[in-house]
Formats: sequence, structure tokens, C-alpha cells
Amino acid sequence: MSRLIKFVLVATVGAAVAAAVAWSGSFRTADTDAPRYKLATVEQGPMARTVTASGKLEAVVTVVVGSQISGIVKTLYADFNSEVKAGQLIARIDPAAFEAKLAQSDAELAVAQANVRSQKAILQELEADLGGAQAALAEAAEEMRRKKSLFGKRVVASSAVDTARSNHDQARSKVAAGQARLAKQKAQISLAEAQVLEKTAAVQLRRLDLDYTNIRSPVNGVVIDRNVDAGQTVAASLQAPVLFTIAQDLTRMQVGVSVDEADIGQVRVGQDATFTVDAYPNATFRGVVHQVRKAGIEVSNVITYTVVVTADNFDQRLLPGMTANVTLIISQRDNAIKIANAALRYRRPGAAAATPQGNAFTPRGAEVRERNIARLTERLKLTEKQVTAVRGIYADAAKKIRALRQQGLSRDEMGPAISKVRTGMQPRIAELLTPDQQAEYRIMRAARTQSQTRRGQVWVLGDAGKPRQVSVVYGISDGTSSEVVSGDLKPGQKVIVGALQQAKAENAPWRFGF
Repeated sequence: MSRLIKFVLVATVGAAVAAAVAWSGSFRTADTDAPRYKLATVEQGPMARTVTASGKLEAVVTVVVGSQISGIVKTLYADFNSEVKAGQLIARIDPAAFEAKLAQSDAELAVAQANVRSQKAILQELEADLGGAQAALAEAAEEMRRKKSLFGKRVVASSAVDTARSNHDQARSKVAAGQARLAKQKAQISLAEAQVLEKTAAVQLRRLDLDYTNIRSPVNGVVIDRNVDAGQTVAASLQAPVLFTIAQDLTRMQVGVSVDEADIGQVRVGQDATFTVDAYPNATFRGVVHQVRKAGIEVSNVITYTVVVTADNFDQRLLPGMTANVTLIISQRDNAIKIANAALRYRRPGAAAATPQGNAFTPRGAEVRERNIARLTERLKLTEKQVTAVRGIYADAAKKIRALRQQGLSRDEMGPAISKVRTGMQPRIAELLTPDQQAEYRIMRAARTQSQTRRGQVWVLGDAGKPRQVSVVYGISDGTSSEVVSGDLKPGQKVIVGALQQAKAENAPWRFGF
């Protein structure tokens, strides 16, 4: 082979090697040095802040029908799902024993009434005797007067006057005895009449017991539960046994759900709610918060409160006892700009975190802190002593926040820690207030809960694909996205939610084994 041909071959191979090296190096740089990110799109649409819980459906008014007497159930006139009217006979307890007791009481009443008539007849006899005694007394008095007159004329002896006086005294004693017997008899009549009243009450009680053998529906409704059968014995001793459960109106249903104490401050009467039931997995039912019960329920050191949600049930698809998965709509927006919560949590490596403005607990937040105290003073009409105490609470909270910052907590850890400190301030402030001030303070806190906003930063891809930090104010969240209240973000814009893992330069492989 000639020298020229060898030169051409060597030059060609060298050029190929150089090109391969250059191409491999450029590929490595492009693949490993340029950062790559996970992106999410800024969207626009409806958003709601919710609290979820579950409970069992029940009729708004449920009446338990029991028995006030003991006995054997003789007949049933209603069953499950029976529609009943108020006053309708739905069951009967065997009345035989109660009829016999009523007949006995009627007989005792008749005896008592007869005794009254007998005592009154005796009274009439005594009155007649008393009348005769009074006539004899009058005659004896006249005879004594006449004897005294004749004695004054020396016509009769003194013994005649003594005899007349003795007869008069005896007649007067008979009248007194008759009057005593008459009073005694009147007392006997009063006793007999009282016995008549007693026996009359006993008859009424026996008649009432007999009437109780007829079990009637107290309301219009539907029987949703029956707990007895014909022939069964019911015993009404300490409490009435339950025979039927009647739902007064199944076109209205309610569900009581247990809401955690951390969420109960956001729940208000009149808020909208939605719920689903397993029987209709593709249907969503709408309701409204009817009641927030103030009694806390403690289970395993966890405090919950019962929230009652009512809903229409005109088609009666919802049945008592169904488990409802309830979503309480705390606040909602019809056309909100939404960003993924991951975008708010993303922190670019090496970038300095911006300090949120308007935080009353930052070194530059003294002005904001004083503005908050001034707002409390104006709304609650705080006294100078109260203002001083409130300022001390704020200062103590700021001291705790500084201590947390010195612990070197991450930004994600600082947020919940600061929220806990703020929450701890509220009961301390409330203790300083009068009852009227406390009521107004609760209104202020509720309004702040409904419209609470926070500041944060997100990263977007700017010109030439370089990340750019944007400050935003965000509000309600549905758990995955948050509402953008203000900030330089537009629907359709891409925000960074994370970084893709990339190889380090020193470990990147070369193409073609170089």
C-alpha cells in the first residue's frame, strides 16, 4: 500500500473518532447538565373547601311507641312499612284481666255510694230526734217560767219550781247530746263521700288501664320497626317496652355526623352539604347543616361534635339506617384560579426562601402585630388593661416563634408549628373578655376562618426555560389544589411541582465506550 493511501486512511479514522467524541460530549451535556422538572398546569374552575364525615340516616321525627301496662299482646293491626294515622289502633293487649279489675272497682264504688245514702238516712233520723228534743226543751222552759210566776204569787210550793227547773235542765242536755250525734253523723257522711271519691278515682284508673290495652299511633307516619309478635308478653315495670317505631315523615331525612374538634370551628348552620350512600353509588344527594350540637363527645381522648344535616327525600329512595358519607361545604368558589398544592410545597435547591410579608411574628411584623391589636381594640372595645394583656399575649407568641426558628425547622415544619402557636393564643385572649366581647370575638374568628388567606411562592418556567419565582396569595384548598387569590399566574401557565432525578456529570456514561 502506498504512503498516500495510508495517510488518507489514518486521517479518515481520526476524523471519525474526533466526531464521535464531540458528539458524545455534547449529548452528555444536553442530557445531564440541563435540569428537568415535573410541571402542572394552572387551571380555572369551581373549587370547594370541605370537611368529610359519615353517619346514619334517620327520619327527622321518629316516635317510639310503647306500652304503659303489662300483658299479653292479643292482636297486631300494623306491620313493617304500614302507613298509619294519628289515633289509629295498631295493637291490642288482652283486656280480660283489666275488664275484671274495672268491674271490681265499679262494685266497690257502688258500695261506697250506698254507704253514703245510708249515712244520710241516719242523719235525717238524728235531725228529727234533735227537733223533738228542742221542742221538749222549749216546753220545759215555759213550764219553769210558769212555776216561777205562780211561786211568786204564793200559789205553788218551791218544790214545784225545783221540779220544773230539773226538767228544763234534762231537756237541754238531750238537745246538746242530739247536736253532738248530729255532728258526728255529718263527719261519717263526709268520710263516706271521701270513700266514694277514692273508689271513683280507682274506677277511672282501671278504665284508663283498660284503654291502654289499645295501642294507638300518636302520629301520622310509617312503621319502620316492630318489636313484638302476637302472643308475646310485655312487661312494663321500670320503663315502657318498645312495640313499634314510627317515622313521622320520610320525605325529610337527617344524618348526624361526628366532626373533629379541629374542623368544627369552620362549620355553620345553613352551610351546604352533599352525601352519598352505598345503595346509590352514582347519585349525590344535597342537604344543609341544620344544627351544630354544642356537647362534645370524647372517645379515646378524641373530642368530636355532632353536626345534623337535613335533606329532602321526596322520592323516598333514602331509607333510615343507611350509611351516608357526608361532605360539608365550608366555602366554595365558582370560578377560581387553581394551582396544585405540590407547587406551593416545591423549593428549588439553592434558592433562598422569601420571607412572607404581613406575618405578625416575623422581625418586620411589629407593624402588622400592632394593626391586629388595634383592630381587636376597635371591634371589641377593649379597656387599657385588656389591651396591655393582649399585647403581652402577642409578645409571648412572637417569643415562641423565634424559639422555633432557632431550632432550625424546615419551612414545611414551621407552618404547622406557627399555626399551633396562633391557635393557642385564642383561648388566652377569650379569657380576658366579657361575655359580650367573647361573642363578638367568636364572630371575628369565624369570619377569619371563612376568608383566611396565606402567602407563598411558586416556581414557573420563564424565558429560555429558566425557573422564575412568583409570590402568590392563596386561599381555600380542596386537598389537592389551592385557590390563587392574587399573584402573577394565568390559567394554562405551567408551574413546577418537582424535579426529575438527573445523573451527575462525573458519573455520566460516554457514548461508544469513550
